[in-house]
Amino acid sequence: MNNKKIETGKAEATPNNGHNIVEVMKPFVKFGVKALGLLGSVLIHIVKSIPRPDDHKQAPKKNDRVIKI
Repeated sequence: MNNKKIETGKAEATPNNGHNIVEVMKPFVKFGVKALGLLGSVLIHIVKSIPRPDDHKQAPKKNDRVIKI
């Protein structure tokens, strides 16, 4: 019967074929920046579309009657 020892494997991660971490993460960083830009522009649009409290007040009515002679 063969006895196997536990935790005798490699403890360190091996580099993946010489790929640089910057090259691997670059697409994810670009996607994140574009997504944050999109979310920011949507939030700004939503905040701008919210009516201000002064807009609900009606302006005093002027006498705009037209008198035809």
